[in-house]
Amino acid sequence: MLNLDLATVAFQVVNFMILAVLLNRFLFQPMLRNAAQRKAEREQLAQQLAEERQNVASLRAEQQRWREQNEQEMQEATKEARARAEAERQELLKQARSEAERMLVEAQADVQRLTQQAMDEFHDQLVGTVLAVSGTVIDRVAPPELHDGLVSGLSQRIREMGRSEMRRVESIRRSLGEREPTAFISSARELSVEQQGQLAQILTALADRHVSLELGTDPDLVAGVRVRLGDMVMDNSIAGRLQELKDQVLAALRGKVNGA
Repeated sequence: MLNLDLATVAFQVVNFMILAVLLNRFLFQPMLRNAAQRKAEREQLAQQLAEERQNVASLRAEQQRWREQNEQEMQEATKEARARAEAERQELLKQARSEAERMLVEAQADVQRLTQQAMDEFHDQLVGTVLAVSGTVIDRVAPPELHDGLVSGLSQRIREMGRSEMRRVESIRRSLGEREPTAFISSARELSVEQQGQLAQILTALADRHVSLELGTDPDLVAGVRVRLGDMVMDNSIAGRLQELKDQVLAALRGKVNGA
């Protein structure tokens, strides 16, 4: 039978309690504190992880919104750029059409002008040739009386001017100034003394002062005479008549061509 001593038992109990207190103080409590600390750290890490996940989700959502916004802005910018490019293309096409139409109008005007110029030159050469031949024929067949009649006709025209065109007469007199005037007379044939005196008398009356005569012959006049006194030029010659006829024929031809 086991013989137990109470003192021994008590000592053992005290030792156990001391051991339990020591174990609790230096082993179990640090372990519990470490476990609680690790639990708190795990909870903190879990909270941080949850916050990180929430931040990542927010960033992803923000990135998605930014991407969608950028895509929308890019689509609008692309649409606007296409519209602007189309407007510029239409404007360029409009300008090109306007320029082409202008060039076409100018080309047509140039063609018309060149055609008219060619026709005028042709008509001028044709009518000039016909009238030159006519002048040659008249020069060969015209009697002296034709020349004398044209000289007399010019004298008569100057007389009539002095009677009915006083404004023109005053204008001629003013153009002569204060110096003694000179009348330059070209005739197809030499003027007779009587014709020279007649012209000197008529021109002196026209100028209201003495007029000197400077005489010359010009066979190209065919027949008749041309007088220049100051600003006045009077032509009563076959060449002058043919030139007037040429101008009238050319004007009629030009009107006919333009009318066509």
